[in-house]
Amino acid sequence: MSHFSNSLIAWYEIHKRDLPWRHTENPYYIWVSEIMLQQTQAQTVIPYYNRFIETLPTLKDLAFAEEDLILKLWEGLGYYSRVRNMKKTAQYILENYNGIFPNRYEDLIKLTGIGEYTAGAILSIAYHQKWSAIDGNVSRVLARYFGFKKDITLNTSKKMLTDLNHTLLEDERPHLYTQAMIELGATLCTKHNPKCDLCPVSAMCVAKKENLQSVLPVKAKAKAKTEKHFITFILQDENNQYLVQKVEDNLLKGLYLLPQVESDGLSYAIESLMDQGIEIYYTEPLKSYKHVFTHLVWSMDVYFGKCKNSDSLTKIDHFNHIPMATAHKQIIHKEKHYGND
Repeated sequence: MSHFSNSLIAWYEIHKRDLPWRHTENPYYIWVSEIMLQQTQAQTVIPYYNRFIETLPTLKDLAFAEEDLILKLWEGLGYYSRVRNMKKTAQYILENYNGIFPNRYEDLIKLTGIGEYTAGAILSIAYHQKWSAIDGNVSRVLARYFGFKKDITLNTSKKMLTDLNHTLLEDERPHLYTQAMIELGATLCTKHNPKCDLCPVSAMCVAKKENLQSVLPVKAKAKAKTEKHFITFILQDENNQYLVQKVEDNLLKGLYLLPQVESDGLSYAIESLMDQGIEIYYTEPLKSYKHVFTHLVWSMDVYFGKCKNSDSLTKIDHFNHIPMATAHKQIIHKEKHYGND
C-alpha cells in the first residue's frame, strides 16, 4: 500500500498540472473549486474560478452577494442550484461558525450542497486530514487497479471503494495523495484510451494485467434523455428593446430565458404568447439549436420577432449583463447581430 502511495505522489509532484486552486489551502477556495469541478473539466473551470475568486474573495463576500451576480459568475457552468446552495452555505457558516470554514466531517456534511466527496476533499486538501475523497476519476483508478467488477454506481460499491481508498491514504500527506489520485484519473487513467505505459502504478494493476481497461469500471447504463421541442424567439418591442423571462422555479431558477413555447409549430407558439398579451406582428426564421442537459435535450427552432404589448416580459437593451441560461446564451452568441455590445 505504501509503495502505491509513494509512487503515485512522486509522479504527481513532477507531472501535476498547474491549476490555480493548487496554489492555496484556503478551504473557501478549495470548496469553490470542488463545486465548480463537478462534471466540468479543469481547463474549462480555470477562468470561472479565477473570476469568481477575484469578484468574491472571501466567504463573507459570497454570503452578501446579489443572486444575479453569482448566477452571472456561474453562467455557462450549468447546474445553477450549486451556486445558490453555495450562497446559502456561506450565510450559514457566517452565522453559525463565525465565518470560519468547518474542519470536522460531521459539520461539513450537514451543509447544503456538500456531500461525502466534497467534505472529504476539503478536509484532505485544505486541512491535511486523512479523509477519503472519491469522485469519478478516483473510482475509475481504484476499480481498474484492484480489478473491481461490481457496478460502481451502487451504494455498496461506493462504500467498498471508499474503504479501499482509505487504506491507501498517506497519514502525513493526505492532501497530496487525494490530488494525485484525481490527477491520475483525469490525465492517464482516462475513460477511453488510458495511458498505461505512463502510469506510475501500472505494474500491479489488475486491469492492465488482464487487459480489462475497456471493461472496468463497470457502470450501469444511463437512462435515455427526454427531448423537448421549442419555438424560441429573439423578440424586440416597438422601442427596439429585447424581451426576456426570468425563471422562478426548476433547475434554471434565477436565470433569464428568451421567450419560448413548447411546440412544433410557429402559429401555435405565436397564439400562446398572444394569450400572455404579447402581440407578435413580424417574424423571421433563424437557425435551429440543440442543448443537452443531464437528462434532457432541448431542440429549439429560433425566430427573430417584433412585438407590442410586451409588459409581461422583462425589457433589456442587450443580453451581456444578465445571467442567461446556457441553452439560450449559445443562441445569442451565434446570432451576434442581436443584442450584443
